[in-house]
Amino acid sequence: MQSEFIAASWLVQNNYTIYWRSQDNDVIDFVAVHRVTGKCLKIDVKTASIRKTWKPGTVISRNLSKYQKQLGVKILYVYKDGSCKFKGSKGKNKIP
Repeated sequence: MQSEFIAASWLVQNNYTIYWRSQDNDVIDFVAVHRVTGKCLKIDVKTASIRKTWKPGTVISRNLSKYQKQLGVKILYVYKDGSCKFKGSKGKNKIP
């Protein structure tokens, strides 16, 4: 849950409004809507786990379920340093 609050705080700083899920074990942690453009992001937050052995220093990749893919959910990784990165984006702290 801590990672969700960090991710939400980062998005709020980037001009998004956060709408939290209303059920436990939902396929979406929250929805973020940009205050100016109206762009809507359906987000599943994951704490970034970093490999220590095989390919050390790389993030252990998480995958969306078939249903999440149908809904257009995006995975947002939260790192120990508080930075955030969407799966597949080129750098930290960038919003697709």
